[in-house]
Amino acid sequence: MGVTESSQKLDVRGLQYHIQEWGDPSKPLLVLLHGWMDCGATYKYVAPDLVENFFLVAPDLRGFGETEHVPGGYYFPDYFADLEVILNHYSPNAPVNLVGHSMGGNIALMYAGIRPERIARVMSLESLGLMPTEPKDAVEKYRRWLREIVSAEPAKVYPHAGFLMQSIHKGNPSLPDAVIEELAELWGRPVGDDGAWMLKHDHAHRYANPVRYMHEDVEEIWQQISARVGLVMAEHSMQYRGYTEAGRLSRARELLRISDDDYYLIENCNHMLHLEQPAQTAAAIKQFFS
Repeated sequence: MGVTESSQKLDVRGLQYHIQEWGDPSKPLLVLLHGWMDCGATYKYVAPDLVENFFLVAPDLRGFGETEHVPGGYYFPDYFADLEVILNHYSPNAPVNLVGHSMGGNIALMYAGIRPERIARVMSLESLGLMPTEPKDAVEKYRRWLREIVSAEPAKVYPHAGFLMQSIHKGNPSLPDAVIEELAELWGRPVGDDGAWMLKHDHAHRYANPVRYMHEDVEEIWQQISARVGLVMAEHSMQYRGYTEAGRLSRARELLRISDDDYYLIENCNHMLHLEQPAQTAAAIKQFFS
């Protein structure tokens, strides 16, 4: 039996958001947030193992996928306000179960601390915040941002879809060819009449962020979370290695009160765990939210 799938458009603070849905709306809601340069539709690989238990909702965050771009650039707290509108649309009166991968995990955990009454349970896939920056980094961050935003470098155009697939494969060498082809369709779009392709996301997402990341602020927000927190990491990812070596993993588990039962390590897997090991990833999600 196939998975019931649909897409919706939702006005979110004046922006037309694209939202992917799977399953029966009468089942418990599970909201899925994608990572940087990804889109909600890539949760299709875990959806078949989850729709028996949940109604899945995966938005394309502002400037990604099929959601509208934002003239003038992007401000991270806007993701929290957008998420608030989406949750109010799908579940105005009840706390929500929330999953986020990578950047989406950062959004999910911070939102759960900012608005603890709106979240029932929250799970982060491969995300415990960015690595801290130092005051000495500030000047160069602003210089880089200024160079990039003034130059307005155009987005890369690939001569044909094959070049885009090669680029995707380079960044995700463990994925099978069939998935690479599907990702090219989900992440890219044809341009003009000569067979060229480009990525759908707003190129402004690639500009440097001039504002230093303050992890101590994030930890204060985490401590306001009242929901049960789950964490899934990938054995071979740079994130898992970096968090472990920096002591971030153990500290985050302590601050977020993540028990051994709510911590999952996916073996033989890199950062894009919902693409590389969808069955194991779905099993962790299902177990945590059951």
